[in-house]
Amino acid sequence: MTQLYGHKWASQHALYDSEADKAAGRYSEDFMLWAKKTRGLSEIAWHRGMKYVEQKNQEAARQGEIDSWPPNYAEFVGMCQPVTGSQMYREFEPLKLPDKAAQKRSKTVGRQTLDSLKSLFTKEEA
Repeated sequence: MTQLYGHKWASQHALYDSEADKAAGRYSEDFMLWAKKTRGLSEIAWHRGMKYVEQKNQEAARQGEIDSWPPNYAEFVGMCQPVTGSQMYREFEPLKLPDKAAQKRSKTVGRQTLDSLKSLFTKEEA
């Protein structure tokens, strides 16, 4: 985000609140909040979110809006989710109970095929 937003991001989302916190290894509350809210995101989700942010900034620049601001954590998490209606949200056909007649036919054909295969390996008596 720092690469995309520079000072706008860094001024709002410091890694440490003070030099003393940095020396003690205590991260800022804002950093910890982002870490907590985004910890469940997969690599694919992160990639989707960053791509969305980049596209949003590119489109804003094309429209002459050069003063875009970084998203908050909730906006970013939303950007990481698949678009509703995408294949990740498609509905599956409900499972149906097996057709007993089809199962019986399949079993019969399977037995016949097995018997014909077995006959290939039996010795014919002369």
